[in-house]
Amino acid sequence: MIDQYVAQLRREVRGPRLPRRGMLRELRDGLRDAADAHRSAGVDDAEAERLAVEEFGPLEAVAAAVRAELAAVAARYLAGLIAVLGSVQFALSTYTWTTAAAAQGWPEPAPWYGVLSRAVDLSSFAFMGLAALAVLALGRGARLLPTRRVVRVVAVVTLVDVVLHVASGVVLSAYAPASVAEWNGPWLAAMSLLSVGSTLWIAWLAVSCLRLTSRRSDDGVHDGADLAPGLLLRG
Repeated sequence: MIDQYVAQLRREVRGPRLPRRGMLRELRDGLRDAADAHRSAGVDDAEAERLAVEEFGPLEAVAAAVRAELAAVAARYLAGLIAVLGSVQFALSTYTWTTAAAAQGWPEPAPWYGVLSRAVDLSSFAFMGLAALAVLALGRGARLLPTRRVVRVVAVVTLVDVVLHVASGVVLSAYAPASVAEWNGPWLAAMSLLSVGSTLWIAWLAVSCLRLTSRRSDDGVHDGADLAPGLLLRG
């Protein structure tokens, strides 16, 4: 009966593969431990498994709890990735547009250009700070805040930030003090590759988080099963 319960739960719950597999394994182990306790009390095998499943709770309630935990894991992963990649990208872009550009004799940018550049920097710091808060809200703060709502807020804010930073990046590149064709060295190429790669990765994860917390995910339509394959670990 335990194997049937876990198999049905596996069909009901969709999400990132690695955390999902680990949670289901822990649930199965917990059910077996409970059944073993009943056997030790003199109950036969079938009845012991039935009691263990009954004590564990209705399948719908357990599935909802697992979905919420999977969503929290996904959003924590996204927020942590934002903090790490954002820090690396900020450091590389700062060096590229200041130290390296100055060494190559690039002229000072127009005042409005400097204002926009600083605004982008400040928004990046704010975004990384919000990402750090999201990690806390989805960890210790999970008992105070609804997980699904926090996950969706994180995903939506991430997508808005991506759009704004892409737009500002296009403007800053188009009106750079000198032509990028005059650039010497690998810094500009490295910054561009990191920027494009991290933007696509983060946007994809944010969309996956929205799919994972969609109301339709209860029916297995949007399951987010492809979320960061091979990288998304249990938090």
